[in-house]
Amino acid sequence: MSDPLPIGATLAGHRIEAPLGGGAMGTVYRARATDGTPVALKVLHPAVLERWDLRRRFEREARALAAVTHRNVIGVRELGEEEGRLFLAMELLEGESLEDRLVRERLDPEEALVLADAVLAGLAYAHAHGILHRDVKPDNVFLARTAEGLVPKLLDFGLAKLDDDAWGPRTQLTTQGMVLGTPTYMAPEQIRSEPVDARADVYAMGVMLFEMLTGTFPFVSDEIPELFRMHLSAPVPSLAESRHDLGASPELEALVARALEKDRDARFADAGVMRRALRALPKPAVWST
Repeated sequence: MSDPLPIGATLAGHRIEAPLGGGAMGTVYRARATDGTPVALKVLHPAVLERWDLRRRFEREARALAAVTHRNVIGVRELGEEEGRLFLAMELLEGESLEDRLVRERLDPEEALVLADAVLAGLAYAHAHGILHRDVKPDNVFLARTAEGLVPKLLDFGLAKLDDDAWGPRTQLTTQGMVLGTPTYMAPEQIRSEPVDARADVYAMGVMLFEMLTGTFPFVSDEIPELFRMHLSAPVPSLAESRHDLGASPELEALVARALEKDRDARFADAGVMRRALRALPKPAVWST
């Protein structure tokens, strides 16, 4: 890991103002671009650049984000490199992650559907442009405070796959047999290390919508092998049995169950199809009893 950039330092014209967080691959800073625009600057650790696969993953995230211009997807401004530091400049967001919100409080059921609709809008746009996220989860959804109100935005396309049909053959970025994703939200085909398409993101959206509505997960285990087994073969519980004070219409129960089908052929084809089904639900679709 490299030394952190000090406050006041510049990287390709971006003046560092404060660290925002980081991890094994890099650090995110609050910075200001040469035109005065505040940005989030994601800087890869120089040591990581020695790993071609990690560098390609970082560049893939930038390429994926640059191809998706949508109010529900974080905006990217620039990918660059200076003095051995590879960086990605993105729009700076104020607010909190959906994960933090869910930890703090249980969502109102109607708000959960509104937030899900917005996330599906961004994901549908990505799918329409041949981009799969592959790690949809509350920690990768940011609830941005804007002048227009709360705007959910999809983050972290670091595991994104550029769909072969839209972008041509892709470079394999993972070790053979390695499973990418977050176990709680992973589709059966991801667990089996099979090729994935938009329906894997639909499955993750199903898990996340279940969590947003009930405050728990459809499958729970402290052991990853058991959690994988449940994703592969355990029946999906209903919303009603997972949260007893929740009233859900049969149509909403069916929508969540379809998103969580083990057989991807039985799921919604992509996020756009799932969003249309969500918007077609008779009102009220959900309520607290």
